[in-house]
Amino acid sequence: MDLPDYIVGALQRLNDGGYKAYAVGGCVRDFLLGRQPADYDITTSAKPEDIIRAFEGYHVIPTGIQHGTVTVVIDGVPVEITTFRIDGDYSDHRRPESVSFTDSVEADLSRRDFTVNAMACGLDGEIIDPFGGQSDLEKGVIRAVGDPVKRFNEDALRILRALRFASRYGWVLEENTARAVHELKGLLNDISAERIRDELCGIIIGDCEQIMEDYSDVICEIIPELAPSVGFEQHTKYHNKTVYGHIVAAMCAADKDVVFRLTMLLHDIGKPDAFFMKDGVGHFYGHADISVEIARKVLNRLRFPNKIRDKVLFLVQNHGVVMQDSEKYFRRAAAKYGEEGFFELVKVHIFDNMGKAEQYQYEAEEFRKIQQHAREFFDKEPALSLKNLAVSGGDLITLGYKGIEIGKALDFLLNETAEGKCENDKKKLLGYLEEHYDGDKRG
Repeated sequence: MDLPDYIVGALQRLNDGGYKAYAVGGCVRDFLLGRQPADYDITTSAKPEDIIRAFEGYHVIPTGIQHGTVTVVIDGVPVEITTFRIDGDYSDHRRPESVSFTDSVEADLSRRDFTVNAMACGLDGEIIDPFGGQSDLEKGVIRAVGDPVKRFNEDALRILRALRFASRYGWVLEENTARAVHELKGLLNDISAERIRDELCGIIIGDCEQIMEDYSDVICEIIPELAPSVGFEQHTKYHNKTVYGHIVAAMCAADKDVVFRLTMLLHDIGKPDAFFMKDGVGHFYGHADISVEIARKVLNRLRFPNKIRDKVLFLVQNHGVVMQDSEKYFRRAAAKYGEEGFFELVKVHIFDNMGKAEQYQYEAEEFRKIQQHAREFFDKEPALSLKNLAVSGGDLITLGYKGIEIGKALDFLLNETAEGKCENDKKKLLGYLEEHYDGDKRG
């Protein structure tokens, strides 16, 4: 295994002190996959106080010293070094109540989640693999170390980690591990919203279509609002999939970006509530309004950052707006949504149409043409926005406008200019405002 110099130096320092030491976990997995590891962890027979002593003169942080973990900053890079350990009981399905140290690297590896993460490598390059991780890597299999029921009861977050690894690498879960995932999904209710959120994001930005379909019950455990869409037939020629099936197909057609993937995951979540039949055909009028309110609850509960939440809600709310391939529409849409927001909505239309029945996916190409023509248009004529409107709030204050009426008047001028009814010229805009705007200056 080709280790970076700072890890070689750390292992050598521990070996020179008479301790066993190995690179462990994800870095070994990624190396065997031919990927550049993002970071390196070290496991060692040295006790925490021995680690601190061995790295005297380095910046040492007792990160989780009660669990045997010390962080040492080497060449500017923080490296977690953990003593070989055996975990005690997990009463909260997340962290052990206690740990005991051991001299056996095999015993340490036995407490880890999956076989592909339970491998270690020392300076001699030999891979220590007591649970068949290399074989599972070759087969593309996620297998719990030992008894999967025990592993998931110890740390319920491993249920979602299994799905994330499968999504990230295109792997499948081994039969017993998969069964335990389904049976123990309820344990996820003991996991914090932030942890659930991070794992969910990791799942949906991967190649996750099969995972989303095969483990819909697990996804619905963390987003119960999706449950009504599973198996819900749409009864329309445009869709040959259930609501959930369409959601998954549209999401997987989207860019591997958290905002777009979340948008498509939630864009039709309100469809079951909006559904009605007329003349044997299913309709979902107003489902975007329902979807955005459900999406708001989901995103708030999972504590998504405001920036992501607000962007997703904007896209969900407007995912069904009618678009036109004309310069007049481009001006109006850019004024209403902003140039960036407009192009994001075009993308959402493309993704949505890619999730339809195959014979209707041609509509996605129509939106790609809108995307291309709009880019060509804005390249020669920048989109109009309040920032480049020739009139400012200060100009309106001079005319006697106050409070919220200032913003309303500016929006009026922006829309009228985008419609081509008035030039973006200060004098002409102010004159147009006085002649055509009927708002109350005093607010």
